[in-house]
Amino acid sequence: MSSSLRTGRGNPAVVETTRGRLRGVDANGTLCFRGIRYGQSTAGENRFRPPVPAMEWPGIRDAASWGASAPQPILPAYSEPFYAWYSTIQQISEDCLFLNIFTPTADEKRRPVMVWLHGGGWRSFAATAPGTDGTLLARGEDVVVVTLNHRLGALGFLALGQDGERFADAGNAGLLDIVLALEWVRDNIAAFGGDPTNITIFGQSGGGAKVAALMALPAATGLFHRAIVQSSSGGLRIAPREEAEGLTRNLIGNLGLDRADGAALQEVPLSDLLVAFQKTPGYFRPVIDDRSFHADPFFPSAPEVSSHVPLMVGCTNTETTYYMRQNPESFHLELPDVEARLADFLRLDAAATGRIVEAYRDLNPSARASDILVAVTTDYLFKRNTYRMASLRDGTPACSFAFVFAWETPVEGGRLRSPHTCEVPFIFGSAEVARAMVGHERDVEPMTKLMMATWAQFARSGDPNNPLLPEWRAFAEADSPVMSLRPESALLPDPGGKARTTLDGLAFYEYNRSRDDFWSASAGLKRRRD
Repeated sequence: MSSSLRTGRGNPAVVETTRGRLRGVDANGTLCFRGIRYGQSTAGENRFRPPVPAMEWPGIRDAASWGASAPQPILPAYSEPFYAWYSTIQQISEDCLFLNIFTPTADEKRRPVMVWLHGGGWRSFAATAPGTDGTLLARGEDVVVVTLNHRLGALGFLALGQDGERFADAGNAGLLDIVLALEWVRDNIAAFGGDPTNITIFGQSGGGAKVAALMALPAATGLFHRAIVQSSSGGLRIAPREEAEGLTRNLIGNLGLDRADGAALQEVPLSDLLVAFQKTPGYFRPVIDDRSFHADPFFPSAPEVSSHVPLMVGCTNTETTYYMRQNPESFHLELPDVEARLADFLRLDAAATGRIVEAYRDLNPSARASDILVAVTTDYLFKRNTYRMASLRDGTPACSFAFVFAWETPVEGGRLRSPHTCEVPFIFGSAEVARAMVGHERDVEPMTKLMMATWAQFARSGDPNNPLLPEWRAFAEADSPVMSLRPESALLPDPGGKARTTLDGLAFYEYNRSRDDFWSASAGLKRRRD
């Protein structure tokens, strides 16, 4: 069955795909197709196995409702409005391989396609959050937006290769889900008004790490043509085999099993697996399995397989205020407390920590102690890794463009400045549902226009330059230009780079290093002083 538009008066929202016909819904001028099945259920005999394409269906299937979210722990804290616009999920199920499409109209026009990979590390959240609904981005920029779910946590990234060929791909099953979704997009997106030869993958936080991993994944070659990595703190590396197999042994122990038997694990109730996942210390993530991956995505070099793919990469200016918000005292620390916290988190002695703090004080002499904490931790967790990606691609055939999102939110007295995730509502035009994070000042609308135009222009051409920005030169080691995205954007040579060089001797941050180390260190400050 070939992909084609199903035309007909009174029924313009019916589209024919390679698997069957779909009926979308009109949302104020955007056609939305929700809960499109691209793969079969991952439960039962499909658990820990590569994804299986969806079966054909007869008749017309309604695509008006979201599909299930991937199984994951439900964390009550994320129901707070500050987070909920990004973290809200649907009912969880192992039958979770669904994608969603937002298009101005399902015609024969070939629009740029933007495929969003949701954040939440490799273990949380979904493509259906209200703040990442593609309706306004699709209509405002005349693009086709796709969002998708895939397996998370140990269900998507459990190393079982030692259990024979049948489960050899279990350690990267969640990424293979994304590959299957991208294949579905390639084969069907023309029926929705999209261009299968112009597909951009973009993601923030864990979604950015997914983009970085796909750039190094041979199975994904040719399935996308541009890439945007936002706030990927741990995207340079994935898990070595030894780490992944150690996590598997711990999980098996928590389940009371004798060994990593894939067939036996397929029989374990999902509820029991989720409890065991939460008891297992560590971070389930993609693994170097000598099948999907033979090396890390961006360590020690950029992946050759995607050297032809234009890249836009960046983060927010004060990422870690998002995490400091969990402990409001973090915004009112004295310098000795900051030094103690950094020494614990960076695992340095007092002298080395003091040199780092002094460099950041020189960069901004008026900075309060907590401002230094924000700057150092944002650089260590995010900016170093972010600009490392761009620098590793210096000299490749395709250009890389680096940015920092420097708009500052007025909420909570302005103390958060530019926290983790705060650029996302501007890209999707969802500031209203994310009001608890971004507020509703007059500059929200022009900032939204700027961000939507920039992301869409990169998707169209592989170059983000547009009339709303000053000239944006591609990243090069000579002066490391970074576009500071704010109401008055500016291209800056390596902003903060001199102070950041004091971190050069430290290992780059990886997801196997919990950010909770930082907050537990802060909790111990009073005890140490006492």
